[in-house]
Amino acid sequence: MDAGKRDLSVRKVKLTPEMEKMLRRQRKKFIRKFGREPGPDDPLFFDPNAGKPLPLSPEQLQNTTLKAMLAAGTPAHFVYAYQKTGFIVNEMGYKNMSPEDRAEYDAAIEEYFAMEDAQAKGAKQ
Repeated sequence: MDAGKRDLSVRKVKLTPEMEKMLRRQRKKFIRKFGREPGPDDPLFFDPNAGKPLPLSPEQLQNTTLKAMLAAGTPAHFVYAYQKTGFIVNEMGYKNMSPEDRAEYDAAIEEYFAMEDAQAKGAKQ
């Protein structure tokens, strides 16, 4: 993650139906792993190798997310924007972003395409 990146844990988002489904899956994984319902202090995304509910480290979370994005065939510009901003958005999520967050995300997308254009121009020479 970029050193200048702000704390992503304080962002508020509206849940989409897909997000609600994912949260239900996480709850089921938690119950299978620990034999109980998650409590208010338990992590949503937990270390599957730990004997007690421990949160994933930021690095584990980023690596897991990147692997999932690549396995799903996520376009490279969205992967790049995630790496730069921490945002993964769909159309509805994009519309619900604050103007500041949307500007940050758009700048990352534009940066990706500018780099891609520069590489293509360099390859033609």
